Amino acid sequence: MKIFYSMCSWGLGHATRSLPVIRRLINESNEVIIYTSGRSLALLKSELRDNCEFIASTEYPSPYSDKIGFALRFLKTAPAILNVIKQENIEVIDLVRKRKIDIIISDSRFGSYCKDIPSYLIFHQPRFIAPFRILPAEIITEYLNHFLINKFDKIIIPDYENNSLSGDLSHNLHYFNSDRVKYIGILSDFEQIDIKEDIDYLFSISGPEPTRTLLEKQIMSQLQNLKGNIAVSLGKPGEFKKETAGNAVIYSFLEKKRRDELMNRAKMVISRSGYTTIMDVAEIGKKAFFIPTPGQTEQLYLAHHLKKTGKFYSQKQKNIDINQGLETAKNYLGFTPPWKTDKSVENLFKEIGLSRNE
Repeated sequence: MKIFYSMCSWGLGHATRSLPVIRRLINESNEVIIYTSGRSLALLKSELRDNCEFIASTEYPSPYSDKIGFALRFLKTAPAILNVIKQENIEVIDLVRKRKIDIIISDSRFGSYCKDIPSYLIFHQPRFIAPFRILPAEIITEYLNHFLINKFDKIIIPDYENNSLSGDLSHNLHYFNSDRVKYIGILSDFEQIDIKEDIDYLFSISGPEPTRTLLEKQIMSQLQNLKGNIAVSLGKPGEFKKETAGNAVIYSFLEKKRRDELMNRAKMVISRSGYTTIMDVAEIGKKAFFIPTPGQTEQLYLAHHLKKTGKFYSQKQKNIDINQGLETAKNYLGFTPPWKTDKSVENLFKEIGLSRNE
């Protein structure tokens, strides 16, 4: 079959969590057309090479800002985003007809659908969390999301229906028909490998500037107080650099192979609370200490939800105390998935009618 696979390019999370799905599609002799942009497009080209066709999409205007919070920035950019969604849908419908595409799978691109063929949306936040959890605002965002994505045949949520990781982002919904919302389980491009856990703490520093640099300064100033083997990824792509400072090995960034290895070697992962990172940690069974990006309500909510449910500890960046945080994080349970990515991908294939058991 000919599959049109579209994905949002806000960060790399949508691309990395889509990789196990795309690889399975390719392995089962489907023809896959990738539709995305920016760093996501570059990453997928490097991972999939000539096994797919790639089409560059228009990027959605970013709702992230150094100066104002996510909610205000999102409202400000909403008209531009809606315009891109409209133009995207026109382009996608044209591509479907010209390329004779059979199925659309979209990871968080609202304009990638066509009424003439089955269209499925992978999405983990049908509800946007409002600052201070203002209920009327959250009901409105869920309604608006429903309006935008109701054109898809099914909404595929990469989480579990019970004992969830995403919490109210994708559960306890008011407007979505439960017959069309399907929870398939987590999606991660990581694999748990049999390797010695000889890294005590793996710090992964990321996020928009200037908060990324501020976090780097806060962490680096407290590293000398930590005992054990430490690895730090600064999240600064470009020329690869590796240096040693005391008991810490510092990498300018981690390419996939090295990141997979270090994540498996680590006893504790310290990172932002992005949803894809949370799924990665759950996939390989690690404990974690999360530091949400200031102003990003989704990350702030996820960190709070996971802390409240006893899974993972977190601190806000402005109050970060690494030593205390790590000691407390060790007492949290972590998360044992009911099943992992292989079964989640199979669940997805069943929902879209591509299962080998169909």
